[in-house]
This record gives sequence, structure tokens and C-alpha cells, in this order.
Amino acid sequence: MKKFIECLKKFIRSRKGIALIVVAVLACAGVAGYQYWYYLQPKFQDYTIELGTETVSITDFMTEYANASRVSFVTDPTSIDIDHVGDTQITFLHGKKEETVTLHVVDTTAPTVEFLDEMEVTIDYVPDAEDFVISVEDYAETTISFAEHYSSVVDTYEDRVLTVNVTDESGNVTSQDCTLIYTWMVDSYEMEYGEHVTKQDLLTAQGRGMSLINQVDLNNINVSGVGEYTVSSTSGSKTLTCTITVVDTTPPELTLKEASVYLNKTVSVDSFIESVTDLSGVAEVRLTEEPDTSVSGAFTVTIEAEDIYGNVTSAETTLRVKKDDVPPVISGLTTLTLAKHSSAPNYLSGVSANDATDGACTVSYNDSGVNYDVAGTYYVTYTASDTSGNVATKKRTVVISHDSEDTAALVASIASSLSNDVKSIADYVRSNVSYNHSYGGDDPVWYGFVSNKAGNCYVHAMCLKAILDYKGIESQLIWTTNKTHYWLIVNVNGTWKHVDATPMSGTIREACKQLMNDQQRLATLSGRTWDTSLWPACE
Repeated sequence: MKKFIECLKKFIRSRKGIALIVVAVLACAGVAGYQYWYYLQPKFQDYTIELGTETVSITDFMTEYANASRVSFVTDPTSIDIDHVGDTQITFLHGKKEETVTLHVVDTTAPTVEFLDEMEVTIDYVPDAEDFVISVEDYAETTISFAEHYSSVVDTYEDRVLTVNVTDESGNVTSQDCTLIYTWMVDSYEMEYGEHVTKQDLLTAQGRGMSLINQVDLNNINVSGVGEYTVSSTSGSKTLTCTITVVDTTPPELTLKEASVYLNKTVSVDSFIESVTDLSGVAEVRLTEEPDTSVSGAFTVTIEAEDIYGNVTSAETTLRVKKDDVPPVISGLTTLTLAKHSSAPNYLSGVSANDATDGACTVSYNDSGVNYDVAGTYYVTYTASDTSGNVATKKRTVVISHDSEDTAALVASIASSLSNDVKSIADYVRSNVSYNHSYGGDDPVWYGFVSNKAGNCYVHAMCLKAILDYKGIESQLIWTTNKTHYWLIVNVNGTWKHVDATPMSGTIREACKQLMNDQQRLATLSGRTWDTSLWPACE
């Protein structure tokens, strides 16, 4: 070690050693000077950010002279306000030296705005600037206003241009011209068929613009059917068009009634319909399910009515299925009158049988009891049956007309049982032929004794005369001058007498039971008389 120290001292005293020491001293002085200069340089600087910057870092404030490894915050970083415009003092530490700088938060960006370029409004709309702004993006509070004052009173329906401003707190402004498009009539209107559209239905503001719509156009639409129609309205240079759509969404009106049907029979939908109506017209009425008629009872059926536009009404009613125990009804069995010895007529002509279930049924008949060669009243039996086994029978009266031989045989039969006493014969006629007002037709004798067993005075006189003629007793038919009464005069043993076989009442009846002379006859005629020149005198 001593030897080393001695060598060092020797070197320092040498010229090289001195020079080296001078260099070393100068070097140290330079280093010290630089370090002092570096120490004096600012390590931090002011920093400006735009409002909306999300974060700031310590490095944003460092100058080129700062050593990142030696810097730190003195100010609490969480207290730094970057959300509002303004200046904030921030203190940093570089080594052991503090420096304070300023953070400037500024707002130089205008709001980002999405405007509504144009807006269709009614003529009573009051302008509001906010209505034209769809969205606003800005980090500061904003206000929306018109660039100038606009009157809310509309004196014209022409379009109107308004300038809208969106201004932030720093005075940055975004503007745009927006257009108000005034309308006094709706673009479209839908109405139910059968209803009526009015002007007020189409106007956008109550009572305003009435004169701009033609009532005739609306009247035509109100009487038209389903479809689309247009109505135009003009104000100045502006014309609006409204499409009016007439629709039918109303289903038919359907009223049902109960129906009945017999077992195993079909039933149609019409049997249940009381009424079905629709303005547009009914396209179809249907049963939703075919009823089962194989079992008796009351069942619910559902019926749908659909109009031509597909609107459907559904309703329920009752179907009663019952056993058929009602026979057919036979019609047309009027009384037939046939001449004696005639052939059998067409007994089915004009005859029919109808059943409530089956409708028309086959009819058969039996005329075996009719004797076409003998005058009299007979009956033909008709039969008809339905598919349920119900049988209907009905009789028809057939009259075989008599002829002169029958009348002669009748008179002979009656006369043979009577004596020749005129009074007795008259009593028989009076007792067996009642009184009515008929003259007895072509054969009053048959009418009086057989057909009706009745007749007026003429019938009684002719019946009496037929018997007298058969017995060979002379007689004549006599009548009053006004022909209101008929009787006989009869020759009894050479003397003519009045005889009257007509049923009478009271004292006249007793008098007429006698054979009368002229004076007695006059007493019974209540003031009537006869032409004495036409008949012999009766004594």
C-alpha cells in the first residue's frame, strides 16, 4: 500500500498528473452546473382538454424535463373536475420539488343534432322548436329555440320555414331550417259500410276548413258500396287528397227459430231461419254440423250466416226430433154424381195425398161397393200411407143418378101401399116430405121422396099428383095468380075438389087436410086467388 501511495504522489506532481486533475475538476464543475440547470427547468406544464374528455393522466402535464419515475400527485386525482368547463389548479411532486399547474377544461364543440327536416301539422298547431329536434348530443346542457319569434296564428295554409337553434352552455350553436307543412284534411279515413262520412270527420282542426271540402263528393261516397274513394281539397296553390276506404266488417243479422223433424228425416237450414239480413248481401247460411235425426229428443244446432265479405254471425237454436205418428191428408174427394149404367170414372183425377214429412204420397181406392146400374148413394174408400207406416183412409160419396124408370118404380111402390082415398094419399105426402124452399130440380118427385125428402109447395103437389096419376085419379096442378103457391084440384066422383099436401101450421093446416071447394080454398090463401078461367070450378 505504501508503495502505491508513493507512486500516486509522484504521478500527481508530474505534468500529466496536473493536467489530469484540471480536467477532472472541470468535468465535475460541468456536471454540477448541468444538474443545477436541470433542477431549475419546469417539470410540469398547463394542460387544456375539450369538455367530454373522459380521463387525464399525469403524463399529460409532464414536460420533457420530467422523470416519470420521480413524479407523483400532490393534489388528490379524484378531486380533479373534468366534467365542467373551467380551470383547476393541480400540484405535482418531482422528486422533492412541488410544482402547480392549471388544467383548462374548455367547450368549443357545437352540439350534434338530428333535426326533423319537415313536419306535417294541423292548421291549429302552435309552433314549438323542440318538436323539430329528434336527438341532441353534447356534454353540456343545451337549449332549443327558434332563431326568431314566430306567430302561432296561421292565416295561410301554405308551408312555413322556421330556423331552429340548439345552443349549449358555452354558446356553441347548431342551426337548421325546418319546414312546417300545414294540412287541413286527413290523408285517409276508414268508415263502415252503411255509415256516413261528414266534413268534420276529414278535417284536422275542429270547424276549420269546412268550405274546402265539397259536400257533393261526400254524398256520393255515402251512397256507394265497399271500396276506395278519393276526395280532393284545394287552398291556394296547395291541394290535399284523402283516400276514403269503405269497409264491411259487420256480420249479418241472424234471427233463428226452433225447428222440428221426424225421426231419420233430413232437415234443411232454411227450417231454422226467422230472418237473415246484411247490407252487402248474404253469401251463405249453413249448419256447422249436420244434425243427427236418428234419435228423438231436443238438440242444439249452430247456424252460421256469412256475407259476401266473409263476415260471419253464429247463433244457436233447438232442433226437436220426434216420432212421425201423423198420417197423410187426402184431398180432392168431392162428391161424384154419375148417370145410371155409366162406366167407372177416373177416381184419382184431382185427388192427392200430402204428408207433413214425406210430401206427396201415393193414393189408392176401392170402388167395389158401387153399383153403377142402380140409382143410389155409394162410397168409395181411398187409402194413402207415408214412409213411417201411418195410414190415412177417407170415403168419397158417389151418387148414381136415377132415371124415369126409377121414379116410376118409386111411385108404383109407394102407391101400391096406399088406398085410393085422396085425403089419405095427401096425408102420406104431407107426413113423408118435409118443407124447404126448393123446387126439386128436374125431378121434383124423386127429390121429394128420395134425394132430400123435402121441398116447397110445388114438390109436394107433384109428389101427390104422381101417386094420383098412378092410381088413375084425375087431377090438375093449380097455382095462385102470382105463383106463390101450388096445389092440386082432383076429380072425386065427378066433382072437382081442392087438395093441398103441403105441410101447414095452425088452423090452415087443419083446413088443408080436407077436400075443399073454391070458397074454402080462398079462405086458406090469405087474400091470394087463382085465375078461375083456367081450371074447373070446385063445389
